[in-house]
Amino acid sequence: MWVVAHDLRVLLQHRAAVKENWPGYWDVSAAGHVSAGESAAEAAVRETFEEIGLRVEEGELVHIGTVREQHVLREGTYLDNEVHEIYIVRRDVDLAALTLQAEEVDDVMLVPLAELERVTPLVPHEEEYRLVRQYLTSSIR
Repeated sequence: MWVVAHDLRVLLQHRAAVKENWPGYWDVSAAGHVSAGESAAEAAVRETFEEIGLRVEEGELVHIGTVREQHVLREGTYLDNEVHEIYIVRRDVDLAALTLQAEEVDDVMLVPLAELERVTPLVPHEEEYRLVRQYLTSSIR
C-alpha cells in the first residue's frame, strides 16, 4: 500500500529493528500478508490500519500492478519470496496523527516522489518504485 499526498510526497515507514527481513530499512507505507479468505485489497486496508493507524476504504484503492520478488538475505539463511499487489491511495496525512505498530514500524516520513530512491537504506523494490512513479506521473497529466 502506497499512501501518496496530493503534492506527490509518498509516505514511507521505517521497518522496526526486530523485523526478520529488511530490519531498519525504509519501505512502502504499509505491507503485509493476505490472510485465508481475504482479498489483497482487504489485506491492504487491514494492514494500513494495523501498521500506521490510517483508515482507508477499499473504494479508495487503485491497483497499479503485481510484482514478484525474490531476495536471499542473511547470508543465504533467509529466502524472501513475495508477490506484491501494489495499491495507491491518494491522501494527505498528518504524521503526528498516525499510530505506529511498535513491532512493525519505528517511524514514518513523507518524501517527495522525485527523491524516493535517495532515501537510505531503502528496501530494494525497484520494479515497484518504477510502477508507482509511472502511475503517478501519468495521472497528473
